[in-house]
Amino acid sequence: MAAFGFVAPIASHAQPENKATPGASSSAKKHTTITSTNVASGKIKHVWLIILENKSYDATFSGLNQNSYLWKELPKQGALLPHYFGTGHYSQDNYTSMVSGQSAEMDLQSDCDVANTSFGSNASIIDRHTGKEFGRDDNYGQVLSLAGPNAADGKNGCTYPKDVPTLFNQFDAAGVTWKGYAQDLRNHSGREDGLAGSPGTLENTPDKNPKAMKPTEEDKAKGITSFTGAQPDDQYVAKHFPFPWFHSIIGNDGTGKDSLTKPTDGGIPSDSKHIANADDPSNGLLADLAKPADEVPAFSWITPNNCSDAHDATCKGNNLSGLFDADGKPDYSKPLSTPPKNHTGGLYAADLWLRYYIPLIEKSDAFKDGGLIDVTFDEANPPFTNMSFNNATDDTDVAKAARKEELYNYSPQTIKDLAEGYKKYDANTFPKPSKMSKNYVKADLAGQNINGENVDWEPTGPNSTLETDEHGNQLFPGPGDNGYITRPPSCEQDTDLVNADKSNCVHGAKNTGAGWGYSKAKTIDVSNTAGTSKLTGKVTVTDLGRKVTGEGIPEGAHVGKVANQGPNMVADPKDDVTNSSFVIVDANDKPLKTTADVTSVTLSATGVPGHLANDESPLATFNAQDATPGGGATGSVLISPYIKPGTVSNTYYNHFSWLRTMEDLFEVSKGNDTRELEAGTVSTGLDGDGHLGFAAQAGLGTFGKDVFNNLPTEPNPSASASASTPASAAPTATATSSTSASASTPASAAPTATATSSTSASASTPASAAPTATATRSTAPGAAPGDDGNGSRPSLPRTGNGEVSDPAAAESAIAGLVVVGAAVSAWAIRRKRR
Repeated sequence: MAAFGFVAPIASHAQPENKATPGASSSAKKHTTITSTNVASGKIKHVWLIILENKSYDATFSGLNQNSYLWKELPKQGALLPHYFGTGHYSQDNYTSMVSGQSAEMDLQSDCDVANTSFGSNASIIDRHTGKEFGRDDNYGQVLSLAGPNAADGKNGCTYPKDVPTLFNQFDAAGVTWKGYAQDLRNHSGREDGLAGSPGTLENTPDKNPKAMKPTEEDKAKGITSFTGAQPDDQYVAKHFPFPWFHSIIGNDGTGKDSLTKPTDGGIPSDSKHIANADDPSNGLLADLAKPADEVPAFSWITPNNCSDAHDATCKGNNLSGLFDADGKPDYSKPLSTPPKNHTGGLYAADLWLRYYIPLIEKSDAFKDGGLIDVTFDEANPPFTNMSFNNATDDTDVAKAARKEELYNYSPQTIKDLAEGYKKYDANTFPKPSKMSKNYVKADLAGQNINGENVDWEPTGPNSTLETDEHGNQLFPGPGDNGYITRPPSCEQDTDLVNADKSNCVHGAKNTGAGWGYSKAKTIDVSNTAGTSKLTGKVTVTDLGRKVTGEGIPEGAHVGKVANQGPNMVADPKDDVTNSSFVIVDANDKPLKTTADVTSVTLSATGVPGHLANDESPLATFNAQDATPGGGATGSVLISPYIKPGTVSNTYYNHFSWLRTMEDLFEVSKGNDTRELEAGTVSTGLDGDGHLGFAAQAGLGTFGKDVFNNLPTEPNPSASASASTPASAAPTATATSSTSASASTPASAAPTATATSSTSASASTPASAAPTATATRSTAPGAAPGDDGNGSRPSLPRTGNGEVSDPAAAESAIAGLVVVGAAVSAWAIRRKRR
């Protein structure tokens, strides 16, 4: 780990007395900080949105996964938003909501895993207000599924109709340039060659020739193994790239030429000028960053691949680990094709990507000219194994240290907590949610700010709603899609799980996902010596409480306390990235000891608590009653010359807030496209102020003075200091939001931070790195994070052949970036062209 710059976890920002609201009292949920719309409009000139995958704030910003760059270094450069929420599960619906304000529906919540067909039609766009105007229940402008509310996966469609505009259409009308970059895009011929990176080939269109998302034999013959997951030579997945999923971008005729709008810099939205492989040497991110600021797209959407975005726990392809030296610093002299040192994924791989690319963005002329880097996630996953390398409830040193940093309290579960599940319950009623399911459901919460008040809801929209039956059982998944917990079966849909008298199910329930949650009995390999309680084997916290049988296992044994530790630096993607163990206990949670050496055990099947069949154990993640209204708190980091380093805001934001912020920053309402659509217009949006979908909610807060708190009168404020800036030159982190950053360091090294609110956030940093001066900004206008004051710059990245291309020309264009004009044939990607 030390070779990659990872150190033991230490605190880096505010943490709560009340776990629900970091750095603030329990009243913070209703604090009245009003975020000012347009506070940075006209000042932010370039935005780079980097979107990562499937991690909660508590997994990312606590030390639980030891991703030091994103966890500790980046928040010190800008603003940390602990209460930034995803809008749903699982994944793709978050990407579409970010750019259009559209709500969840089951095909997108299932990552378009059946077929890429069109979703709804222009005629199914709701063209009138359905409740209080722009209120919680107003679905004006939302697309209604032609299959009706809560329709099953595969019945709705994935690509929105042409009269659903996106942020990019608004940019076109407002004269704002933009580009979408995706790592690995079109590496493998025929896999994502459709318009704007859509799955399949150009012949695959949602209306006329929908692409089935399960690879056919013909696809497999071409080396395509998945359209929804990574493969070794191409880790791009279309579900993480919003552009293909809107007819307003790709048009209807299969050419892209009939898109809803045309880019201000020419061409069409789906062409190579606007959709590019992030690492293309002549058209990718680094090539564009090497240009003068006025030639760089004003808005850049960046989707790392399924490895670099933290999605995959182990990476099928390159995770960039070979590009770093023994001190964990990027070596830009190496080609991107350098073989990886390991195949570890998750937040470890995301840290590598960020550590490599963010300094290069910060060195660019465009960033110095009113730049904003936004690192966020699509949705939160619970901080437990299979979604995190370590469990939040473990007794390991890593987990214990992380608890001090987490937003939420996570309760350890024991076998005794599952006792109620063994009792017989009345038909269609069930025990209260287990502790572990309560832990998991925290990743399904919602949050945003309305009229200056933090609220714990978001609009559900018309297609994935929330409702309970007379027993309090949840009927529908809502935006959170029953994420990570397991529901009772639907009496009508999950017939394979329903017992003979239909007592273990919920009448009228839809899209429960129950088929994924229950497990049959399974035998696993373990290691253990006689007379001990701890066994090493592949288990997770979802196995808690299962009966354990086998040679050497005493009668009445169950899976007790589970521990998972990682990450391991795996040489092969199939290797175990975590070390797993569990303790065998009796029904009273007392440890039992093995009677002989143990090499394998059988874990019992899991069943519906209150309605168990013979030999079944209650499922630890079962939850019939708690709603899943959102995508959970992911956290977000924003870096800009207009943001004071070390800022922490306690305002609740989500993807709808983000969309509204971007619309306001770039003043899209001043655009020239006011043609009437089924609902609203491209430029004026739904509300006349330029806001699309649920970004038009009345009173929805945007990133305001709590974030953009370094807005001087001079035209070019300084950029925030990076972790590499010497302490003597680094400005003090002065927070103007509801929390302020202070450093927990020896008195001699501690900064004199100026706080403007009543609650201070403790950022424990090494004394050697602590800033010593109090400042609102550095005194060198235009200085970028990472500059050492002497013009020091990183070495040039090399092209695929290992040679630096014209370093003199590159130096004159931009410090530390790859030179435009490198030979494509020698590029590290070695892309296979059609």
